[in-house]
Amino acid sequence: MTLAEERNASIQRRTLSAVSWLYGLWTGLIALMAAGLSTREPYDLPLYALHAATLGLAGWLLWKPRRGAMIAALVAAAGSLLMVAIDLHRHIVQSAVIDGLYVPVAALLLYNSRRPA
Repeated sequence: MTLAEERNASIQRRTLSAVSWLYGLWTGLIALMAAGLSTREPYDLPLYALHAATLGLAGWLLWKPRRGAMIAALVAAAGSLLMVAIDLHRHIVQSAVIDGLYVPVAALLLYNSRRPA
């Protein structure tokens, strides 16, 4: 891998790291709001908090290439897909679109920043 390719891969990993932190912060704020509400679904708070933590972990691991960064990003993407399913089940399409955008962004940036075989 040339120096320019390594630099581009690093920039793309850090971009995904920043996106993960932003999604994690937003999901954490939703979890805090869910803490103050009595909802009909008792799993809302733990689910949102776990998803926010997963996104934050992915962001932290991706900032500098650390072991497990790709796995954490894939788990965060799977969590986003779960949130999309929950949003669609509740008929909240706008939220499903926002949650779902993490998946193609993560896939694209992970694919472009991978090491050549």
